[in-house]
Amino acid sequence: MIRNALLLAAALVLPSPSFAAVADRVFSDGFDRLAPVVLYTDIVSGPTSGGENGKGCYLSVFGRNFGSGVPGTNVRVFVGTGEVADYRTFGPSRGRADIQQITVQLGALGSDAVTGAQLPVRVVVDGAPSNTDHVFTINPGRMIFVDAANGVDATAQVGNIAKPYRSVQTGGDFSGGAWGQVRAGDFLVLRGGTYTGVGFENYFLRFMIRANGVPDRSSGTPPTGAGTGPITLMAYPGETAFIDADSATHAGGALSGLNGENYPLAGKWIVIAGLKVEGGGYDGPVSQQIHGDHWRIVNNELTAFTGVTGGASPSRMGGITGNGDGSVWLGNHIHDIQGSENEAHGIYIDGDGSYDIGYNDIHDIHSGKGIQLFANGGNGSDSINHVRIHHNRIQRVTQFGINIADGSQDDIAIFDNLVTDAKVAGLRFNTNTLHGCRVYNNTFYNNNTLDSEIYGVLMNDWGFPADALDVRNNIFWARTGTAYAGGSVGFDDPIGVIRRNLWFGAGNTGFGFDTNPLNADPHLVAPGTDFHIATATSPAVDAGDATAASLVTNDFDANRPRPHGAGIDVGAYEF
Repeated sequence: MIRNALLLAAALVLPSPSFAAVADRVFSDGFDRLAPVVLYTDIVSGPTSGGENGKGCYLSVFGRNFGSGVPGTNVRVFVGTGEVADYRTFGPSRGRADIQQITVQLGALGSDAVTGAQLPVRVVVDGAPSNTDHVFTINPGRMIFVDAANGVDATAQVGNIAKPYRSVQTGGDFSGGAWGQVRAGDFLVLRGGTYTGVGFENYFLRFMIRANGVPDRSSGTPPTGAGTGPITLMAYPGETAFIDADSATHAGGALSGLNGENYPLAGKWIVIAGLKVEGGGYDGPVSQQIHGDHWRIVNNELTAFTGVTGGASPSRMGGITGNGDGSVWLGNHIHDIQGSENEAHGIYIDGDGSYDIGYNDIHDIHSGKGIQLFANGGNGSDSINHVRIHHNRIQRVTQFGINIADGSQDDIAIFDNLVTDAKVAGLRFNTNTLHGCRVYNNTFYNNNTLDSEIYGVLMNDWGFPADALDVRNNIFWARTGTAYAGGSVGFDDPIGVIRRNLWFGAGNTGFGFDTNPLNADPHLVAPGTDFHIATATSPAVDAGDATAASLVTNDFDANRPRPHGAGIDVGAYEF
């Protein structure tokens, strides 16, 4: 069982589906189209019994090419050999609108659904199966329902949807409300409504050590049987559970772990899924904190409209902030984040760990960067390693779309992202410890909207090691009259490999550091709104460096393999 838990932990940061099973195929209705692709799930373990109607936990599966048919008839979900019991919702995800979500309740499944079994998740559309490289572990746990309008704490019963709690975290020692009942493996399921309660230290909910010091009610664990598993906070299927933790009443923030240096047993193995969260306080909507290992943050809408922009304690945070091993932040809609000037970001990694950051829709970040990596020793570590940033849509940010800054070091990969309309730069570096950072097949468009002569689509403000970068197959489309590259140091010194990128919009000079560049209009469908390649005669088609194929197995659409033709295309999309 321990080995299974370790395998699961490793799988949390390796989400890319196998595309061997997603080529064009003929469906049962006779039409030739792309097969379904499972990209990720919200939870990766849970029970098959208990809870609503005794059918266990709710599971959301996210992907492409699920079609528009009837769930349970044209669109079916299997975990292992067994089909799920109930189909609850089917439509677009909360994150990128082009990614589909189907939510089910497991039920008994098949004979292979025994405790500890790691079973493949499969979607079948009109008889055509998806990839099967995402697994779900059958693990005991209880369903604890919360209803902000109709719940009664005094009469609530664990596992009874008809007798929900009203509060999440209350009481003098914060053992009241639903949180007082939680142990490893449990699910807190929030019914639709607005939640405004104030928990520990003026957060809505802090995954904390209780006053009596009982550790099993402060942290989840790897799912290895009864009394184990992540602690999950999720919305009830098809309902909007809105945690309204505005800065006036929740100075700390909305959802937070604890400092893992001081409380090593607290705030680990946490899942936050399907929620709408406003968190304008100091730590923002979701703070994993220091060494908050194995947080899975999936399919949430996260805002900080009420972030504090001035005064003695402005909000310094991100829509998601923190650090830790096994961090999985997928498919979130993060927008309208404000706070301390240049210190409130879409996503903010502030220390070492391992990170899978993908399929997020990040926009209108009013006080900082879209995605920032920055560690200077103040948050448990002075380096950042093992980061995958992929398939994200980033637009309209105050500074840099992606900022690879202080302490960024090894095993960092940035691929299949679409970054537009950043005021300063689409991609900026400010680190002297970086080695082998792979930047493959992204599209950067209309950045440096301030039209500053010292900025650019790309920026570098610190002396790189000689092997810092590996930059291939990107489209860098500059605004007319601006530079491709900028920053106080730039890219002229030997800094690694930069080759086979397409440069357009700012003339035919300024990218001499690219050893094999393309300089031509890539012929996109509608630059500014649709960044697909329009024609087979585009200079981007089949023109990329094949080295990238070792990492980049699909494109931004995530529904077909790369390469699709004779060679890999340049940019975020494959023709």
